Amino acid sequence: MDKIAKNSRAYSLFFVRPQRQGNLHDSAKRLMGIKRVRQVLVTEGEYGFVVMADSLLEDSMPVSDSISRAVGGRSSAAVCHCHYRRR
Repeated sequence: MDKIAKNSRAYSLFFVRPQRQGNLHDSAKRLMGIKRVRQVLVTEGEYGFVVMADSLLEDSMPVSDSISRAVGGRSSAAVCHCHYRRR
């Protein structure tokens, strides 16, 4: 039987629709260069990227503004309060 682990650390998910066409890997690296970003997923469909970032920001500029500067376009955000995974 699989064990399920719960992680209660909060983070934000940003669903990004980039405006600029270009190299996906370069865009992902620019997104990873944002201070609070922890993970970038390249996706198909409605969004080009899903960005996971720390939810508590100490920076004066929000992550969504930094994302827009990095790849253009716009993003929608959702806050994740905990997640579950199989061990």
